[in-house]
Amino acid sequence: MSKHVEGKIYKGRKADLISGILAVIKIIFFMFIVPFCIGVLLNGILPVVRRTVGITFIFGYVVYFAVFELVAIPCMLHYVYNAFSYCTYIYLVISLLLALAGIVKAVYLLRKHGMDYLTLFPGETHATAHELLSPRSDPRMLKLSYSVESRIYWGIFFTLLLVQMILAVVMSSFDGDDAYYVVESLLAQQADVMNTILPYTGTSTSLDIRHALAVITMWIAYMARICGVHATIMSHSVVPVLIIPLVYLVYVEIARILFRRRQEVIPVFMIIVSFLMMFGNISIYTPATFFLTRTWQGKAIVNSLVFPLIMWVFLWMLEDSRKRPIFGPKVDNSTESYEEYKEHKTIYKISPWIFLTLINMLSGVCTSMGVIFGTGLVALFTLVLLLFERNLRVVIGAICCVIPNALYLLVYLGLFHS
Repeated sequence: MSKHVEGKIYKGRKADLISGILAVIKIIFFMFIVPFCIGVLLNGILPVVRRTVGITFIFGYVVYFAVFELVAIPCMLHYVYNAFSYCTYIYLVISLLLALAGIVKAVYLLRKHGMDYLTLFPGETHATAHELLSPRSDPRMLKLSYSVESRIYWGIFFTLLLVQMILAVVMSSFDGDDAYYVVESLLAQQADVMNTILPYTGTSTSLDIRHALAVITMWIAYMARICGVHATIMSHSVVPVLIIPLVYLVYVEIARILFRRRQEVIPVFMIIVSFLMMFGNISIYTPATFFLTRTWQGKAIVNSLVFPLIMWVFLWMLEDSRKRPIFGPKVDNSTESYEEYKEHKTIYKISPWIFLTLINMLSGVCTSMGVIFGTGLVALFTLVLLLFERNLRVVIGAICCVIPNALYLLVYLGLFHS
């Protein structure tokens, strides 16, 4: 082989390496840093004890998806040509502006409070001097030191999580739905359309109403275009690396509420959950099967992420209402913690309903089925919450948080009958 040919091969490999490194940097930035910065910008509406790194990241992502839904659906309905380009440019500008504002806020808070304005680990809330001295202080809200056994269990869980993420990439599963959903993302990336080409035949068609409003395929296409990655690679290899740890993060937050008095049990709970996911492939229709083999599909995200998020928000509200028993006199407010005392503000009371509204929007992003089943779950859990709160404002909050679902259905039915 001549030196000239060898030089070309070397330059080609070097260019591919540089391109791959840039793609990884873009993926980290747009899939992890940007949503976290958005969460930092808006997490001021959350109660103090909910402003952990994990909840901030979750909150940023539900906002990230909600903004995409508000941008993608109008672009898809309004523009005939180059609809995806318009969607990409508008969403990119909005998300970057929100992220930039979040960075500015983070810099300000770091200068003012140091690293204590966000807490890192599950079950840990850094205590201020006022909280340590206050008789209202609740020990459960203060910093927790994990035992050696708990740290070992955390190590086992993170090992299992890493194994699942690696296997999801190197043993990526393919199924018949890829011929539709993944191709929809690929068509948006390469043909600049949004649900106006049939994936099975490649022919132009009117807007595919059945799948059009579930814009998760368009979000994957957006990430593929903005990061310079093929849509199929983004679906099968990149999205699982995001969704799998995000789902487990939600379960960690659920465990923080269920085991509030015994935080050292959380890693054991997470190990059990991870084993149920790993060995739940008893049929092709189980939640565990969808979670690990169809991670990038909207119905898998609804089942694995959205439904646990709805459950977590209601557990959050039930925990906040624990001072109000169903029977018997009200507990004396003088026994409540200092943190809870500070959080008796309107924005803190409605923040879970705001969170739930954004989660309902996420369900619509993933699949139209999520809108129906999500509304049903909200109604069911609202009845339970009503027993504890004994206040009709719970019903009002539930009605308000499903307004996006109602609008979603109205748009769907309007398109279907047009």
